[in-house]
Amino acid sequence: MTSLFKNNMISSLKSKRNNKGKSAVQGENNYKMMAFVVAAVLILSAAIPGICYCVKHKNRIETFFAGKKSPDYYKYGSPLKNITDEKNRMLNVCFIIYPFTDTEKHKTYLKARRKGIYFIGMSSYINFPCKTQNKHCITYKDDNISWTHNYFDLVSGWCHCYRDPNTCIPSPFPKRLISESDFIRHEGYNYDPKIRDADKEYDFIYICLKDNDKCEDGWQSEGRNWAVAKKCIDIMCEKYKMKGLLIGRVNCELPKSCHTQKLVDTTDFLKYHEFMKQYQRCKFIFVPNILDASPRVLAEGLAHNLPCLVNYNIVGGWKYVNDKTGEFFTDETDFEKSLIKLRKNMEKQQYQPRDYFINNHGPKHEGKELINFIKEIIPDYKKKLNYDIDEIEYLRPVV
Repeated sequence: MTSLFKNNMISSLKSKRNNKGKSAVQGENNYKMMAFVVAAVLILSAAIPGICYCVKHKNRIETFFAGKKSPDYYKYGSPLKNITDEKNRMLNVCFIIYPFTDTEKHKTYLKARRKGIYFIGMSSYINFPCKTQNKHCITYKDDNISWTHNYFDLVSGWCHCYRDPNTCIPSPFPKRLISESDFIRHEGYNYDPKIRDADKEYDFIYICLKDNDKCEDGWQSEGRNWAVAKKCIDIMCEKYKMKGLLIGRVNCELPKSCHTQKLVDTTDFLKYHEFMKQYQRCKFIFVPNILDASPRVLAEGLAHNLPCLVNYNIVGGWKYVNDKTGEFFTDETDFEKSLIKLRKNMEKQQYQPRDYFINNHGPKHEGKELINFIKEIIPDYKKKLNYDIDEIEYLRPVV
């Protein structure tokens, strides 16, 4: 009897202990559940505004994420110029190529910046970022809206064209001697090496579009130095009976010697592909320009194997002129001396302008230098750029 009583007592105590253990576990589980519910409520409360925004702006968000994969997501027009790689993929880096002449252009810059685009200045327009020297340009006056911006605050570095890089760009500011004209698409030209000088119709070609139907002075005549050009053309016509092709100044007055002897033909504005055919009709290119930061016509002429006669004071493009490509002059006073030297060297076939340009300029030269420059001026470029430029062969501005 006593033994039976003891066993019952022990069983009762064990049962109470088990019940207490179960209660403790259940209490702990209830606490965890309550904590989970509170946390879920807090998270949901914080998320609700974001969920509502996503529902309301669903299309905008889808466009954003889909857009970054689109080739046109980073595409912009002037005054911005996009940069692409050898596969024509657009990098989230743009050039600023000329001043913001109105508020809309500055807004375009700000919009692009919000998209995650980085910026590099480029001297491609007259003598930008210097104050404009062409008196026919809207940015000529110091109080023009263009000069309310400090462009060095808007970019990470500058691609310039100057002999002295500190001409307009602060000395410590990152800079590279890279010009837009370096990147002409010479591989697409229909250059024919079989055409000899003896087969060509003209001795020289000069490009200077007319500014108006009255041929009054304007932006083009100032930029292409028409006043000096006329004097030099007169020397070529009067003394050397040379034939010239003048692109863009049809019905404009020519030096009397050229007109009476019918030594210079003029054209109106030509479409690009028609214009490109004109280079191979001429023996050399005449470039009296001064206010020209990126003389594309000079690079195009060289790529068509035309030696050049270039104004020494030209803002950009001077780097193309050497003993393999042509000669410098300054104005009509020393022009004849340079012309004689050019013609003698051409007779001796001492110039190889096309070979020089292709082997020293273009995407595979300045295009690789541009990659190095971007890596220098954009910290953490691997994280910030939309493509890994360490895997890119070269970069170049879009056409």
